[in-house]
Amino acid sequence: MLWTSHGKTSYIMTPHRHDMYELFICLNDKAIQHVEGRQCPFRRGRAFLLYSGCRHQVEFFPGVLAEFMFVCFDANHLAEAGFLKLQEQLQAGRRKAAFFSGDDPEYLRFNVDTMEALHAAVTSPGLLQEELANALLAQLLIAFFRNIGLGPTERAITDDKRKRVLELCRRLVANPAIELTLDTAAAKAGICRSAFAASVKETTGFTWREYVLDCRLKKAVKLLEETDLPITDIALSCGFTNIGYFYRTFHAKFAQTPAKLRKKLSVNHFPPLLKVY
Repeated sequence: MLWTSHGKTSYIMTPHRHDMYELFICLNDKAIQHVEGRQCPFRRGRAFLLYSGCRHQVEFFPGVLAEFMFVCFDANHLAEAGFLKLQEQLQAGRRKAAFFSGDDPEYLRFNVDTMEALHAAVTSPGLLQEELANALLAQLLIAFFRNIGLGPTERAITDDKRKRVLELCRRLVANPAIELTLDTAAAKAGICRSAFAASVKETTGFTWREYVLDCRLKKAVKLLEETDLPITDIALSCGFTNIGYFYRTFHAKFAQTPAKLRKKLSVNHFPPLLKVY
């Protein structure tokens, strides 16, 4: 999922983390971004890439409004949208703690224009808006990695085998209730168990077991928001045969019960994966 926001504020922010990735574009020079003990001043068009789980905060100047736009996307959004190499590059950027862009004037202008177009694509209905939004996000991320000079990732398996891994990931996203153990998935991809596990970790940032659980929980959230199905039926349809395990893992990820999240989603559509901790 993609979620965008356009903010103009000076409120006090405390250091926090959240589960989604965030690409943050400054629209003025009135604040400072802090990420994992490092800091970088705002400059119109500058990009900050905030990886899932990274501790960050914006330091606002007293009485001065800082303006910015950002897009949030969950950990496997790029792979699910077909941008497998870009997904791997995102993981490489995380390993190298690549948080802050440079300030080339042409790049800064590109960021502002493209983020505005992305925000419009996400918040306005229209033909192929989802595809347009994904393409704009990809452009912003590619420009970010090129701007900071992050080289290509090393790959443990061939492109052909990587495509098979991606296809299995897509199948799981489409139907997370299917039973695919690591051994079964590796066999279907025609890759040895260790190489398959390494490729999944490199691409998604998860182990195969973690990825299966993530897909099932995200599908459960979607069904909570879009249907009136009983929670037990939702759990079963997402592949959870142990209802107690479903409630435990759901609460561990979202810090609330399925019923409470369903109620919250009926009031507003703030992304549940953007929980702050």
